[in-house]
Amino acid sequence: MNGAWKVDSSRYGGIIPPQDLMPERWHAFYRYLRDHIPDVSAGVWAWVRLCSTAHSLDYIGGTTSERADAQVLLEELERRLLESTFDHRPGFDGLIDQFYQSVFTVGAYSGEVVALESRSGISHFAPIDPSSIRFKRYSTSGRMTPCQLAEDGSLKPLPEVSFFYYGLDADAENPYGRSPLSSLPFVLRLQQQLFEDMGKAAHNAGYPSLHVRYQAPEREPGEGVDAYRERIQGEFDSIDQALRTRSPESNFLTQSNVEIAYVGPNGQMLRWRETLETISEQVVSALHLAPFLIGRNYGTTQSWARAQYDLMINNAASVQRAAARLIEWIANLELAFHRSDVRVRCRFAPHHGWNDVDEARARQIHVQTLLTLKAQGLIEDDRITRELDI
Repeated sequence: MNGAWKVDSSRYGGIIPPQDLMPERWHAFYRYLRDHIPDVSAGVWAWVRLCSTAHSLDYIGGTTSERADAQVLLEELERRLLESTFDHRPGFDGLIDQFYQSVFTVGAYSGEVVALESRSGISHFAPIDPSSIRFKRYSTSGRMTPCQLAEDGSLKPLPEVSFFYYGLDADAENPYGRSPLSSLPFVLRLQQQLFEDMGKAAHNAGYPSLHVRYQAPEREPGEGVDAYRERIQGEFDSIDQALRTRSPESNFLTQSNVEIAYVGPNGQMLRWRETLETISEQVVSALHLAPFLIGRNYGTTQSWARAQYDLMINNAASVQRAAARLIEWIANLELAFHRSDVRVRCRFAPHHGWNDVDEARARQIHVQTLLTLKAQGLIEDDRITRELDI
């Protein structure tokens, strides 16, 4: 029937199609944009560094001795967690860096925990290319399970207990996530074409053109037509040769029948700066960045910059929470292997406030308010602890 709603069959069973029809090609293209387009590279770099505040592990439960043993276990795990440890970074630091780079480039991160042969702990964490992941939904239960696309095109089920996947801005229709760069290819094509045109125009305008006017002398008495034509052609050829062979610091020496002048275009030229700023604003919008983080700022008020900063901090904190879940999952899984009663909570250091003095004053007022409410018997100590996150 015309006008009927089109129902996505994957919601009732089968493989859920990725948002990008060929993720293995699109993800490689996104990485190329990140590595070769300055604005995109600066945007991804800014997001990764904005999220890379120091992290710490809180050990919860168990006795003091058990918490000390748990810390030793996780320190040993960090030394073997990543297959590439040549930079001698702790394993969780390297894992978090990989997580941010992948999330802000292709919009997803995935990997699998590999156990020791003795099944006494975690051997290492193996990252998996997110473009090879597919999700299958069972028609009976509606539950999703992960699969990996093999080279021959077949799907290999992945063990859910040891598999991790995070998709940026994932939803019910798209569990794969969405790359921040997915809206950029068309805009970047215009930007790079504009740069190329600007380079050609600047190259042409950077070297002023010389316009030579040659007025043929009058024919001398008794001079034949052929001789006159040959003399004119000879003078013209000598001027042409002089123009082609002159060095930049040399001058012309001509008779009065030769005029040399600089020429340039008339009329209004294209305003390259305004056009480039318009396109660059689209790049900034796609990356969800404040313009000043990639060297641009079109707002002039402090309140506008403050609003941009607060919005970005909230976005960074949401991605940090996902990274914290990854670290907590791996750490607690290792502790479970050793039958430890201790559990780990990962927390990231808060971002610096826009104005540290105002932030400190606001926190002081907040603490005083909580203490006043406690003194009046309106709240308990645990409420103060939650409110202050201590």
